[in-house]
Formats: sequence, structure tokens, C-alpha cells
Amino acid sequence: MQAEIQKLIARNEEINVAENAGDLKRLDDIVAPFLAFRRRDGEIVGRDGFLQNPKPGNRDLQVESIHVYRNRAVVTCMVTDSEVVTHNIRLFAKEGGDWKLLGWANEPT
Repeated sequence: MQAEIQKLIARNEEINVAENAGDLKRLDDIVAPFLAFRRRDGEIVGRDGFLQNPKPGNRDLQVESIHVYRNRAVVTCMVTDSEVVTHNIRLFAKEGGDWKLLGWANEPT
């Protein structure tokens, strides 16, 4: 279980680095074939909407909790960008031994 938690921490750090860099290729590799993404303002978009609108920045990630349920996991984290803090809930599913991002909901703190 600890190994999976470490993989999920690393996966969330990868998301943060890719988002900061606007690296759509890396995000495309991390995101599952289908994604539900709720933006901070409440707008909900799918995979394509998320990947078509990169928002490079200088985000700082702090993982709060990780709960693994066999091949599914829920990660909660705080992301700070330019002193704006957003709470994230991320749903992952394991595909071919890799954790893929399946759902993501943001909310202002």
C-alpha cells in the first residue's frame, strides 16, 4: 500500500510540474481517456476542454490525503498559485499498472 501512495504522490507532483510548464503532452499521458474536470469557477469540462486550455503558472502543491481502494484512489490537495489557494479532489484509476486521472474537482478555499 505504501508503494502505491508514493506513486500517487509522484503522479500529483507530475501533474503540478506539467501544469506549471503548460506541458500538454505530459498531461495527455496522465489523464484517462475520459475526464470530468470542475474548474475553480465551477465550470465543468471534459478531457478535451481541460487539455485545450493550458494555464501555465507557478503552482505549489501540498497533498493533504490519499485513500487507495484497490485500483482506485482519491487524493485531496491544496494548490497555491499567486497567493490564490484552491482545494482539489482528484480521482485516479489504475490502468495497466499506471495511475490515470479520471476526475478532478476544484473549489476556492
